[in-house]
Amino acid sequence: MFKNISLGIYYPGNSLLHRLQGRTKLLLLAWFTVYIVIANNYMWHFVPYLVLAALSFLGVVISGISLHHVWRRMRLLLLLMLLGAIPTLFTTDGTAKPLYTFGPLPTSFDFIRWSIVAYGVLLTTYIALFLLPIPALQNISLRSWLKRFRIPLIFITLGVIVLLWLIRNIPPGATFPVGPFVITNLGVWSLFSLYTVFIVLYIFSLLLTMTTTPIALIEGLTMLLTPLRWLKLPVDDFALMTLIALRFIPTLIEEVEQLLKAQISRGADYAHGTLRERTQSLIALFVPLLQGVFRRASDLATALESRDYEIGSHQTRLHEKRLGAIDYGVLALVVIITVGSFFV
Repeated sequence: MFKNISLGIYYPGNSLLHRLQGRTKLLLLAWFTVYIVIANNYMWHFVPYLVLAALSFLGVVISGISLHHVWRRMRLLLLLMLLGAIPTLFTTDGTAKPLYTFGPLPTSFDFIRWSIVAYGVLLTTYIALFLLPIPALQNISLRSWLKRFRIPLIFITLGVIVLLWLIRNIPPGATFPVGPFVITNLGVWSLFSLYTVFIVLYIFSLLLTMTTTPIALIEGLTMLLTPLRWLKLPVDDFALMTLIALRFIPTLIEEVEQLLKAQISRGADYAHGTLRERTQSLIALFVPLLQGVFRRASDLATALESRDYEIGSHQTRLHEKRLGAIDYGVLALVVIITVGSFFV
């Protein structure tokens, strides 16, 4: 699970994206955001989104990072997007043009009652797998995938009980309409544009952190925020805090993994047991984690003091240099392609 967290993780390489300056990639990400805002004003104009998708795929290929690594870090986002796809599809504001209508579908209350009976049979079978003293059934109950349904089943069962109480006085043979469900042009466009934007911007953000070291990224951000110095804002201190936060993400992930392995080797079990037992195990993990975090923070503060760090001082640059021909060329090429997509 922790290996799928990519924020702050840098993949060394010598690809075109790796050779770009950090502020070049930040400018590209900012331009893509502006480009998307402009593209949303042109309804049913798919070319800008196709260009974005093509550029994101090209960026993954050029970066030299495996598509499998990118996919592993996108699975959770795609799952969340899939759960929200159906409500988005039926989005309407009262003026949207309907494209297709489902229903209304007549549904019988008898069908709901029989569905509740079927759910009761399945629930009884599930409980029997854990309670009956039959070795074959007990072996099945040890499978972790079967135990994962315990908490969802509690909420589903409560919902079924409430539903059964609500329809208790309805006579047999009664029906009720389900729907109509109207798919509108606004819903289809919102589904396509919104989800494309999320996926593309997430891919570009992954490429930014995977091909840029945290120090180079923060140096580029500091140089882009240089005009804020005129307003007497602490740009360097803000950059330092951001760098520490990014750098500590993989460190804290490693700390959690080590604590989990240490606790498991001492008999802790985070995958089995009741909800109370799992909560107690996590609480026991929380205290040493905080101790490790405070210890690392103290070591970092000591290191900064030993290097005579002063608040408000201007820091030297380690990675960021003058923009080269490759930076200007990539910026110009991307701007020309994206602007040209509006006229296609």
